[in-house]
Amino acid sequence: MNTSRSAFLARIQTKSLVWIFLLGTCLSASAAQERPGTPVNVAEAVMSKIFPTAWVSGSVVSNNDAEIAAQVGGRLIAVANVGDSVKAGEIIAQIDDMMIGLEIKELQANVDSARHNHKFLKKEVTRKRGLAKENLSSQTDLDQTISDRDVAKATLAGAQARLAQAQQRLAYTKIYAPFNGVVTNRLSKLGEVVSNGSKVIQLVETVDLEVTAQVPLTSYHFLQKGDDLEIKSPLGKTTAKIRAIVPVADSRSHLMELRLTLAQSNWPVGLNVRVAAPTGQAQTLLVVPRDAIVLRREGNTVFRINADNKAERISVTLGIASGSLMAINGDIKAGDNVVIRGSERLQPGQAVAIKENNEKLVSLQNSNP
Repeated sequence: MNTSRSAFLARIQTKSLVWIFLLGTCLSASAAQERPGTPVNVAEAVMSKIFPTAWVSGSVVSNNDAEIAAQVGGRLIAVANVGDSVKAGEIIAQIDDMMIGLEIKELQANVDSARHNHKFLKKEVTRKRGLAKENLSSQTDLDQTISDRDVAKATLAGAQARLAQAQQRLAYTKIYAPFNGVVTNRLSKLGEVVSNGSKVIQLVETVDLEVTAQVPLTSYHFLQKGDDLEIKSPLGKTTAKIRAIVPVADSRSHLMELRLTLAQSNWPVGLNVRVAAPTGQAQTLLVVPRDAIVLRREGNTVFRINADNKAERISVTLGIASGSLMAINGDIKAGDNVVIRGSERLQPGQAVAIKENNEKLVSLQNSNP
């Protein structure tokens, strides 16, 4: 009796374990079906006109970087501080004007004296002409008075010129900013006595900056004013238009200067950058962002997302690179979505979920240099 009961209980226990296993399997399958796909970012492969490029060194420069000098001697009584932002026409330094002010008073007195003397002699000439007509004065006396009047006129002009020079020196005691900028250095300190030509302040314009880069002469025929070139730095990436091509190269380096307008950028002056300079003719090719390329020892691949939102691993061969774009050959066509973020976690056939805030890292139509 005990044996039968034990067997009965064993059968019940076995069936319970089977049902528990089957239930767990169903729940696992259901959970797997409900599990969201791996989040990825994608971009479209497109046909684009690109040219091969080489990254060259450059730096951010200011069009206006000046050491402002004094135009008159004297003691500095005011100097702008390093870091001050100033507008064109603002006073950035001032020289004591007391001695020039006293000189101006003296010269003004000389002008007044010369003016009165000239006025008197003009009247004398008029009077003696009348007397000469009546034979009451000699012609010689009239001629002498006329000569004295002309000398007085020249003396007045000289006195006025000296006064004007002193007034200009007085104006020079105030040193004005010739352009908008930032004070980067005080070349003379408050209280120092400076002379004409002494450097007082270094002022650098920090807007409307440019990038200067040294490019190989072999790039000359592939560059045109107005072309957009990609630029990258430790502070980010941007594009800039070519403003000037200087077709003169150093005899040793065989490099020529390129100037690019760096508009709408808050990069500081002196920042080291890299510029993607063209090295060949433009070609229309199928391109994807560099971030789509998965580099493996066995070969290069990209992950394409099919209509079922599943990842397909496609082998590709790499063509020319242009900035952030890479030409490819393989079973990829224009319009295919390729993964540019998240490919390191993907396996062929794996379901994916394209992020709602999909980072299309490169708007391919706008990223062509």
